[in-house]
Amino acid sequence: MTSKERVFARLEGNKVDKIPNLNILMGLVAKAAGVNYREYASDHRKLVEGNIICAETYGLDSVSVISDPMREASAFGAEVEMPENGVPYSPVPLLSDPIDLTRLSLVDPYDNLRTLDRINGVRLLHERVGDDYPVIGWVEGVLAETADLRGVNELMMDLALNASYLDELMETVFSFQCSFAKAQVDEGADIIGIGNAVASLIGPDLYTKYAMDYDKRLVSYIKSLNAKTKLHICGNTTALRQIIRDEVKPDIFDIDWMVDYASTVEMFSGSGVSINGNIDPVGIFLQGSLQELTEATQQCIETADSYSFISAGCEIPADTPSEKLISMNNMLYQN
Repeated sequence: MTSKERVFARLEGNKVDKIPNLNILMGLVAKAAGVNYREYASDHRKLVEGNIICAETYGLDSVSVISDPMREASAFGAEVEMPENGVPYSPVPLLSDPIDLTRLSLVDPYDNLRTLDRINGVRLLHERVGDDYPVIGWVEGVLAETADLRGVNELMMDLALNASYLDELMETVFSFQCSFAKAQVDEGADIIGIGNAVASLIGPDLYTKYAMDYDKRLVSYIKSLNAKTKLHICGNTTALRQIIRDEVKPDIFDIDWMVDYASTVEMFSGSGVSINGNIDPVGIFLQGSLQELTEATQQCIETADSYSFISAGCEIPADTPSEKLISMNNMLYQN
């Protein structure tokens, strides 16, 4: 089976020759392409080159344009720093007090260099390996993008106080995320990843009030484009699982290492949502022994159902030994 056939068969619960490997690599992709992180996050040709090398070397079953959460922030007008060997960030939130939503630039995703670079990455991946690998596009979740524009600490306070600007800003963000997702689907993305890490910092009540409807609407919109969705929330999402299963309903739900894999697979059984995870990327992949990785992988294999995927709970660090990624992948082949 090709990786593309394998992933889509697994989403339907059909027999596969190997449990698909959906590990997230970013720093390792830059290393494979022989560039620093700045070049990886700003030159889609290097991102594509590194993705293909890593997919072939480590047995990944997807290629992806994931790089950093500042693509959309740049399009909205935020100042973005691009460290040579670090993840791009915004040193000063675009929306500092007092809130002035007129500071938001409303542009087409094709008209901003950073969002266009991601779109071009999708196009080039689709051209080069789209018959063999599913291409994963990427957008920020609405709550996460709001945090990128406002600052995480400030947003947490605003959520608690039900700040008046939130509805208007989040609707604006939602509209842009839809257009950014559509551009990537139009260029060949089979799956759109939705990164919403900040959602794990709030409980189910605040998630339901501020984030659930936007995640649900974004997932629904992407599905209407005939693409699959992959919701990625770093951190402990144990308390959010039922809401995501019953309301948001992504095709794939990534769970981080602190969420119990076995009980989550059981909880989502029959829901139409595939669980992906959830080996500790630092404690096991980077710092643990090969035996610890073997045991963690075997535990996931034994508790997976016919719809589940296996990967690290989040990005695998760039300094992770290659033999660990190769060993983990070899274990996923079915007897």
